[in-house]
Amino acid sequence: MGFKVRVDQDTCTACELCYDRIPEVFKDIGDGIADVVQVDIDDGDERWMNVPEDLADDVQEVADECPSGSIIVEEA
Repeated sequence: MGFKVRVDQDTCTACELCYDRIPEVFKDIGDGIADVVQVDIDDGDERWMNVPEDLADDVQEVADECPSGSIIVEEA
């Protein structure tokens, strides 16, 4: 089973950690606020990206280190 990831932009503090470390998954959408680079699942207010298998550990690590807890990782 794979993973999906999203960014809660309402709580993102624009620390730049995620898109500096994993630009294949995260991007700056302006003012330092992060989002995923592609939307695979659009669930209303939640925009999810399926995490490439080779980046799953890195994405989980960045989510764990996110100072605002804005990166949400769930099983897909």
